[in-house]
Amino acid sequence: MRKTDVKPARQSTDQARRAVTCLINRQRVHHRLKRVHGSTALWAAAQTHTNAMVSQNFFSHEGDGTPASRASNAGYMAGASAWGVGEALEWGVKKSATPRAIVRGWMRSPEHRAIVLTGRFRQVGVGVADGSPMDGNDRGAETFTALFGFRKGG
Repeated sequence: MRKTDVKPARQSTDQARRAVTCLINRQRVHHRLKRVHGSTALWAAAQTHTNAMVSQNFFSHEGDGTPASRASNAGYMAGASAWGVGEALEWGVKKSATPRAIVRGWMRSPEHRAIVLTGRFRQVGVGVADGSPMDGNDRGAETFTALFGFRKGG
């Protein structure tokens, strides 16, 4: 079984995060786009949002601010002359909670697919948390956030 098929609870959060990034890049390469690279600021913003969704039982891009405000608060836009962000959210239980299932879900959603395949995005931060945003104690559930961005200058 590959790391992309393993539930995050059975691998480290960092392994799950890397598996999601790898699968995103496979999709991007398949569509002749450049790969995205990890960003510490986007990771911090994505992880904070993922944790908030699970602990506060909401599933939204705006429950604790906006993707742009979270990225800004994490320092992503500091010194940039131009920037942009996009966000994909997903959660699943058991077999639908693997990195592969999560990225597949994004690719089946027109809105999330458009974000994953936005060519100008060059960085990504992936947040992963045990539990669902509907009931943080849901056994076997995992919640994911991918926060994409680009920045120029600074």
